[in-house]
Amino acid sequence: MRRELKTRRGWPHMPKKKPLASDISSAPKSPGKSGGFKTAEYNEVALSAQLVEIRLLKSNFVAEPEFSSVQDETNLSFGREVVSCFFKHGDPTVAAIFNYHVYGKRGRTKLLKCEAEYVVIYSVPTLAAEEAARGFCRNVGVFAAYPYFRAHVAQLAWGAGITLPPLPAIASTAHIPPKKRSEDAAAATIEQE
Repeated sequence: MRRELKTRRGWPHMPKKKPLASDISSAPKSPGKSGGFKTAEYNEVALSAQLVEIRLLKSNFVAEPEFSSVQDETNLSFGREVVSCFFKHGDPTVAAIFNYHVYGKRGRTKLLKCEAEYVVIYSVPTLAAEEAARGFCRNVGVFAAYPYFRAHVAQLAWGAGITLPPLPAIASTAHIPPKKRSEDAAAATIEQE
Protein backbone atom coordinates (compact mmCIF):
# COMPACT_ATOMS: atom_id res chain seq x y z
CA MET A 1 0.00 0.00 0.00
CA ARG A 2 1.42 3.35 -1.02
CA ARG A 3 0.84 6.26 1.27
CA GLU A 4 -0.18 9.62 -0.09
CA LEU A 5 2.71 12.00 -0.54
CA LYS A 6 2.25 15.48 0.90
CA THR A 7 4.96 18.10 1.04
CA ARG A 8 5.02 21.65 2.27
CA ARG A 9 3.62 22.71 -1.06
CA GLY A 10 0.68 20.27 -0.96
CA TRP A 11 1.73 17.84 -3.70
CA PRO A 12 -0.92 15.32 -4.69
CA HIS A 13 -0.21 11.59 -4.77
CA MET A 14 2.48 10.96 -7.39
CA PRO A 15 1.36 8.55 -10.15
CA LYS A 16 3.37 5.34 -10.47
CA LYS A 17 5.30 5.05 -13.71
CA LYS A 18 7.29 2.34 -15.40
CA PRO A 19 10.79 1.88 -13.88
CA LEU A 20 13.55 3.45 -15.95
CA ALA A 21 16.79 1.89 -14.69
CA SER A 22 17.56 -1.18 -12.64
CA ASP A 23 21.34 -1.22 -12.22
CA ILE A 24 23.42 1.16 -10.13
CA SER A 25 25.81 1.77 -13.01
CA SER A 26 23.26 1.71 -15.81
CA ALA A 27 23.10 4.70 -18.09
CA PRO A 28 19.93 6.77 -18.21
CA LYS A 29 18.52 7.50 -21.62
CA SER A 30 20.11 10.50 -23.25
CA PRO A 31 17.78 13.47 -22.71
CA GLY A 32 18.62 15.07 -26.05
CA LYS A 33 17.76 12.00 -28.10
CA SER A 34 14.70 10.34 -26.59
CA GLY A 35 13.54 12.55 -23.70
CA GLY A 36 11.06 14.54 -25.80
CA PHE A 37 12.75 17.90 -25.16
CA LYS A 38 15.50 20.05 -26.60
CA THR A 39 18.93 20.43 -25.05
CA ALA A 40 18.33 24.17 -24.53
CA GLU A 41 15.14 23.41 -22.54
CA TYR A 42 17.00 20.93 -20.36
CA ASN A 43 19.89 23.35 -19.80
CA GLU A 44 17.46 26.12 -18.81
CA VAL A 45 16.01 23.86 -16.12
CA ALA A 46 19.44 22.62 -15.00
CA LEU A 47 20.87 26.13 -14.61
CA SER A 48 17.99 27.45 -12.53
CA ALA A 49 16.89 24.38 -10.52
CA GLN A 50 17.32 24.47 -6.75
CA LEU A 51 17.12 21.42 -4.47
CA VAL A 52 14.16 21.83 -2.12
CA GLU A 53 14.02 18.53 -0.26
CA ILE A 54 15.17 14.93 -0.07
CA ARG A 55 13.01 12.73 2.13
CA LEU A 56 13.00 9.03 3.01
CA LEU A 57 9.52 7.68 2.28
CA LYS A 58 9.89 4.03 3.22
CA SER A 59 12.51 1.46 4.10
CA ASN A 60 12.68 -2.31 4.44
CA PHE A 61 15.66 -4.12 5.98
CA VAL A 62 16.12 -7.83 6.62
CA ALA A 63 19.37 -9.52 7.70
CA GLU A 64 18.87 -13.23 8.25
CA PRO A 65 20.76 -14.65 11.28
CA GLU A 66 23.02 -16.87 9.14
CA PHE A 67 24.20 -13.90 7.04
CA SER A 68 27.07 -13.14 9.45
CA SER A 69 28.45 -16.67 9.33
CA VAL A 70 28.39 -16.97 5.52
CA GLN A 71 29.03 -13.34 4.61
CA ASP A 72 32.21 -14.18 2.66
CA GLU A 73 30.20 -16.53 0.43
CA THR A 74 27.43 -14.02 -0.19
CA ASN A 75 27.04 -12.15 -3.48
CA LEU A 76 25.88 -8.56 -3.11
CA SER A 77 23.83 -6.84 -5.79
CA PHE A 78 22.78 -3.21 -5.99
CA GLY A 79 20.13 -1.37 -7.99
CA ARG A 80 18.03 1.70 -8.49
CA GLU A 81 14.93 2.76 -10.36
CA VAL A 82 12.75 5.79 -10.91
CA VAL A 83 9.35 4.93 -9.44
CA SER A 84 7.54 8.09 -10.56
CA CYS A 85 8.07 11.70 -11.52
CA PHE A 86 5.59 14.57 -11.21
CA PHE A 87 5.59 18.02 -12.77
CA LYS A 88 2.65 20.23 -13.65
CA HIS A 89 3.28 23.04 -16.16
CA GLY A 90 3.09 26.36 -14.32
CA ASP A 91 4.03 24.80 -10.97
CA PRO A 92 7.46 25.85 -9.67
CA THR A 93 8.49 22.37 -8.46
CA VAL A 94 9.26 18.95 -9.91
CA ALA A 95 9.53 15.76 -7.83
CA ALA A 96 10.58 12.17 -8.39
CA ILE A 97 10.53 9.05 -6.24
CA PHE A 98 13.59 6.78 -6.44
CA ASN A 99 13.90 3.22 -5.18
CA TYR A 100 17.32 1.82 -4.24
CA HIS A 101 18.15 -1.69 -3.10
CA VAL A 102 20.95 -3.95 -1.88
CA TYR A 103 20.53 -7.73 -1.82
CA GLY A 104 22.85 -10.36 -0.42
CA LYS A 105 22.38 -13.88 -1.76
CA ARG A 106 24.08 -17.17 -1.11
CA GLY A 107 23.08 -19.38 -3.98
CA ARG A 108 19.38 -18.73 -4.47
CA THR A 109 18.73 -17.79 -0.86
CA LYS A 110 18.37 -14.09 -0.10
CA LEU A 111 20.03 -13.46 3.26
CA LEU A 112 20.18 -9.66 3.19
CA LYS A 113 17.74 -7.13 1.85
CA CYS A 114 17.69 -3.37 2.15
CA GLU A 115 15.24 -1.35 0.08
CA ALA A 116 14.41 2.33 0.42
CA GLU A 117 12.40 4.95 -1.43
CA TYR A 118 13.28 8.63 -1.44
CA VAL A 119 11.49 11.64 -2.87
CA VAL A 120 13.62 14.41 -4.35
CA ILE A 121 12.02 17.81 -4.99
CA TYR A 122 13.50 20.68 -7.02
CA SER A 123 12.23 24.18 -7.66
CA VAL A 124 12.27 24.96 -11.39
CA PRO A 125 11.12 27.87 -13.57
CA THR A 126 7.32 28.00 -13.74
CA LEU A 127 7.40 28.06 -17.53
CA ALA A 128 9.85 25.17 -17.89
CA ALA A 129 9.11 22.56 -20.53
CA GLU A 130 7.41 19.62 -18.80
CA GLU A 131 9.61 16.88 -20.27
CA ALA A 132 12.79 18.89 -19.61
CA ALA A 133 11.82 19.37 -15.95
CA ARG A 134 10.99 15.68 -15.55
CA GLY A 135 14.16 14.62 -17.37
CA PHE A 136 16.27 16.84 -15.13
CA CYS A 137 14.69 15.50 -11.96
CA ARG A 138 15.09 11.87 -13.10
CA ASN A 139 18.71 12.32 -14.19
CA VAL A 140 19.98 14.49 -11.33
CA GLY A 141 17.67 13.44 -8.50
CA VAL A 142 18.91 9.86 -8.57
CA PHE A 143 22.41 11.15 -7.73
CA ALA A 144 21.11 13.52 -5.06
CA ALA A 145 19.32 10.83 -3.01
CA TYR A 146 21.93 8.07 -3.37
CA PRO A 147 24.31 9.31 -0.62
CA TYR A 148 21.35 9.23 1.77
CA PHE A 149 20.71 5.60 0.82
CA ARG A 150 24.39 4.70 1.29
CA ALA A 151 24.36 6.22 4.77
CA HIS A 152 21.06 4.49 5.55
CA VAL A 153 22.46 1.07 4.57
CA ALA A 154 25.62 1.66 6.62
CA GLN A 155 23.58 2.62 9.68
CA LEU A 156 21.27 -0.40 9.38
CA ALA A 157 24.18 -2.80 8.82
CA TRP A 158 25.96 -1.38 11.88
CA GLY A 159 22.79 -1.77 13.94
CA ALA A 160 22.48 -5.39 12.80
CA GLY A 161 26.09 -6.09 13.73
CA ILE A 162 27.18 -6.96 10.20
CA THR A 163 30.02 -5.53 8.15
CA LEU A 164 29.30 -4.52 4.57
CA PRO A 165 31.72 -2.95 2.12
CA PRO A 166 30.89 0.64 1.17
CA LEU A 167 28.25 0.75 -1.53
CA PRO A 168 29.67 1.60 -4.95
CA ALA A 169 29.39 5.07 -6.39
CA ILE A 170 26.84 5.37 -9.15
CA ALA A 171 27.96 6.64 -12.50
CA SER A 172 26.20 8.03 -15.49
CA THR A 173 27.60 6.70 -18.71
CA ALA A 174 25.09 8.61 -20.81
CA HIS A 175 27.72 10.99 -22.18
CA ILE A 176 30.59 8.52 -22.55
CA PRO A 177 30.94 7.36 -26.15
CA PRO A 178 31.04 3.59 -26.68
CA LYS A 179 34.48 2.05 -26.86
CA LYS A 180 35.75 1.47 -30.38
CA ARG A 181 37.11 -1.93 -31.19
CA SER A 182 40.78 -1.87 -31.93
CA GLU A 183 42.03 -3.25 -35.22
CA ASP A 184 43.86 -6.03 -33.34
CA ALA A 185 40.66 -7.17 -31.62
CA ALA A 186 38.78 -7.05 -34.91
CA ALA A 187 41.50 -9.11 -36.63
CA ALA A 188 41.46 -11.69 -33.83
CA THR A 189 37.69 -12.00 -34.17
CA ILE A 190 37.98 -12.56 -37.92
CA GLU A 191 40.68 -15.21 -37.42
CA GLN A 192 38.48 -17.12 -34.95
CA GLU A 193 35.60 -17.29 -37.43
